[in-house]
Amino acid sequence: MYGTNLKTVPPGVNAAERLEAVRQRVFGPEGPKPGSAEESVAYLRCEHMLVRFLVARQWDVDKAVAMLQEHYIWLAQTKMASLILDPFPEEATIKRYYPQAYHGTDKLGRPIYIERPGYIDMPRLLQSVSDKRILEYVYAQTEQQIRRRLPACSLALGQVVDKSLNIMDLDGLSFRVVTHTTARKVVKDVVSMLQNHYPECSGRMIIINAPKVFSIAWSFIKPMLDDRTVAKISIFGADQRETWVNALLELVDADQLPALFGGR
Repeated sequence: MYGTNLKTVPPGVNAAERLEAVRQRVFGPEGPKPGSAEESVAYLRCEHMLVRFLVARQWDVDKAVAMLQEHYIWLAQTKMASLILDPFPEEATIKRYYPQAYHGTDKLGRPIYIERPGYIDMPRLLQSVSDKRILEYVYAQTEQQIRRRLPACSLALGQVVDKSLNIMDLDGLSFRVVTHTTARKVVKDVVSMLQNHYPECSGRMIIINAPKVFSIAWSFIKPMLDDRTVAKISIFGADQRETWVNALLELVDADQLPALFGGR
């Protein structure tokens, strides 16, 4: 019913009661109204959606309700309903200069998201697309994961799939990319978005080919992450290929993994 988040229920906590309390506070006739017409969208009311916010706030009803209400306001502010439906003419350009894609599923049926930040051509990307539109693209792709990819994976598996496996390949990552002012701003905004509006959506993150310069980026990113997120991240250096290939193959069947990462 609650997906993998059921495993996070602390001893002595009645998950069903707290879920119902959140539902009544957010959607009940006496409760404060969400700040968005998105409130009518069915997925926003489903149990594993609401539970994600409870987990993110350690099953504290008041904090989960506040987080959900902020989320609905944010959906309205970003015009998400239009963002995920309207044509995105910059998409081809973003994909050309910002290598990232979904590819297959892991052994738990989770969608696999792969990103290669070391091959981002930031100067050309920003010449063609504003940082605002880059963020809107990331927002829309993240929302599509919740609305479409995870439900599709759930149907294929026959049980709830509520998280993804993320592979971050840092091959080619340079000091110029790590210290690029706009790149750092985009990363900060994306991390904030994921933490505040899409909690508990990442099952694992495997970072591979991490060069020494990654320590600069990690010192900037890690303080923005909560402890639960940090615990899901494994980092492997560029000289640890055999180790990270084995780690990936423990999570993903070879036929679902690109050959570049040890699959077939």
